[in-house]
Amino acid sequence: MARPAARVKINRKALREPDEFQTLTGQIGEWAQAHRNLLAGIGAAVLALATVALGVGWYRARQAAAAGARFEAALSDFEAGRFAPAVEGFTGLGRDYPGSSFGRLATLYRGHALARQGDAAGAATAYTEYLASSPPTEYLRQEALNGLGSAREASGDKAGALDAYGQAAAIDGPFRMQAQLSMARLQELAGQPDKAREIYLAILKESPSGYVRSLLETKIPADVAAAH
Repeated sequence: MARPAARVKINRKALREPDEFQTLTGQIGEWAQAHRNLLAGIGAAVLALATVALGVGWYRARQAAAAGARFEAALSDFEAGRFAPAVEGFTGLGRDYPGSSFGRLATLYRGHALARQGDAAGAATAYTEYLASSPPTEYLRQEALNGLGSAREASGDKAGALDAYGQAAAIDGPFRMQAQLSMARLQELAGQPDKAREIYLAILKESPSGYVRSLLETKIPADVAAAH
């Protein structure tokens, strides 16, 4: 048979005493009352910081939008073959918005526009400047190195061009094969057919198609190509 539950004796004095939560709440209220000026100052400071953060965010968004619009305008000139206004647009963008992503990218495209305009020395300077700014991605760095190689080659600096092409070819990206072909061409012009063939064979291992495949077939004997 189950034992009857023991009767709990209620301590009326304990009921009249405040519990721990009530005590803590009261202490907090008293502290807040005593330090109301401090709390008001903290609240004002937090509000000021939030206002500044919102202002900075709005300003950055506005700057990015303005830089994007100017980049698009300069790019339209570039794609339409209006290289002089494109150079001017990219130069101004890089000067006015140097800290924005579009401002940094404008330096790379200034190099492209100068190269298309026939100013190889100016293009080389722009590409070098862009590379010194630490491009955000490897493929952009590769693009700038490839452009630098082309600009140096057009300026008559074959050794400098070969160095830039070599750095571009060492990067796994969309401009690698273009850089390799340029290296091979320079080696042929320098009277180094064996070095050029090594590069062509390296390209062949990547199983190219179309124009590149047709070019390789003229550069590599059929029996050598079949062995690879």
